Amino acid sequence: MSALSEIKWTWIRELRRNLRSAKGIAMAVLFLLGGGAASVIYAAISEFALQGESIPVEAIRAQREKVWANVYGDLGVGKYLADAPFFFVGLFKALWWLIPFLTLLIGFEQVCADLQHRTIRYDCVRARRWSLVVGKSLAVWTIVSLLLLALNLFVWSVTVLRGDDSLAVVLNWGGRLWLLTVVYAAAWSGLTVLASSLTRRPILSLFVGLVIFAGLALGDLSTWAIHEAAARDSSMWIAKFAPARYAFPGFYQLWVVTPRAPEMIGGIVILLAFGAASTAAACWLVNRSDV
Repeated sequence: MSALSEIKWTWIRELRRNLRSAKGIAMAVLFLLGGGAASVIYAAISEFALQGESIPVEAIRAQREKVWANVYGDLGVGKYLADAPFFFVGLFKALWWLIPFLTLLIGFEQVCADLQHRTIRYDCVRARRWSLVVGKSLAVWTIVSLLLLALNLFVWSVTVLRGDDSLAVVLNWGGRLWLLTVVYAAAWSGLTVLASSLTRRPILSLFVGLVIFAGLALGDLSTWAIHEAAARDSSMWIAKFAPARYAFPGFYQLWVVTPRAPEMIGGIVILLAFGAASTAAACWLVNRSDV
């Protein structure tokens, strides 16, 4: 059997196993409840803020532009996102922080469970170990993408039913931002499989993954603060650490939401490369493991 066939059948098997499991059902319910809660909060805030008043479209757009320009520190990004529904961009930013840990909860036992029970010895009698790992990584990515789609579909439906935006705007911006979260999830799916390959016990894998992911989140925040400080005073000694921000997947949020095509494409490619490199490292570890 070819490597591609092995990857395909592993991907299909893991999809079926995870989506039918109690954990898969629980995560689906959690995502839908999250989308419902977010929609209810948004509707309540909108009603309270407007209180029956009609605000001109130009004023709403100007306010969106101002908010996102301040948040991202880029006037071009502010103008670009001003056309998007405010709630969609806010949800996108929230998911940017939640996706790593949600991905870990879904896939932390993907590899370590096979190493713990030595089932990989039987699965890989005629198959390559690396193709098994790649198939598992793709399965985690697919599951997270489907759960993100379910959450977004809920939010899109509420937005259309409330009449906040037209169906064309919802599908355009909602679909665009969902695809960007899918690209971001690719990086963390690879990192999740890598964390799962570091130990042979699921509980240890979850703990190690939490430590690694929390460290990456703190590193992202720290290097962002260093970058901001260096932008105000480039002579500061700490400014030499500012380039370290490129090592963290979270940094590339600004790149993927920019209207500048080369920068956006670069951010997408780098995030996909994060996932591919992490999966390759997991393949190397599994191939070297004495199981």
